[in-house]
Amino acid sequence: MAAPETLLALMEPRPIHGYELHQRYAALLGLRRPLRSGQIYSTLQRLQRDGLVTAVGVGRASGPDRTFFQVTEAGTSGLDRWFFEPEGAQHYLQPDLYAKVVLALLTQRDAARVLDVQRAAHRALMREMTKIKTSSNSGRLEVIAADLAILHLDADLRWIDSTERRLANIQHDVESHAALIHDADNK
Repeated sequence: MAAPETLLALMEPRPIHGYELHQRYAALLGLRRPLRSGQIYSTLQRLQRDGLVTAVGVGRASGPDRTFFQVTEAGTSGLDRWFFEPEGAQHYLQPDLYAKVVLALLTQRDAARVLDVQRAAHRALMREMTKIKTSSNSGRLEVIAADLAILHLDADLRWIDSTERRLANIQHDVESHAALIHDADNK
């Protein structure tokens, strides 16, 4: 998730201070992507430095003084560009799990175990998301976030099963590629 653009979008309706921004983020988007308050404040500083937000005042309801920030025209323009750019598929084209499986095979580790461990973790997370989705306490935002997670987890589980069935062939391919690289290095 693009933290600067996410925070800009949360700030756009009206001036807001960092603490309220953190609360808004947690309420709307924090289900699976928690953001530490330190990240909020460092991102606000970068946004201000880059001219995408400006400080518009200091207020105090209770507790310390809080600086309020407002999105600038440049921030709104950047946000418009971000909203209508398609998301890239990079993290799907070569995710960490793919790399772990290939490298486990390369280093003679148990790739089936790598897949089993990930399968168990995905199933546990899927159960957690299903509880959120079916809870009477969950709002519509939590339900659609849980749906998204469940569908991605399901796709990952299908990939894990498919890959596990082909491990012997994949092992051969990894060894062949490694041999080609080794041969090229020795020329």
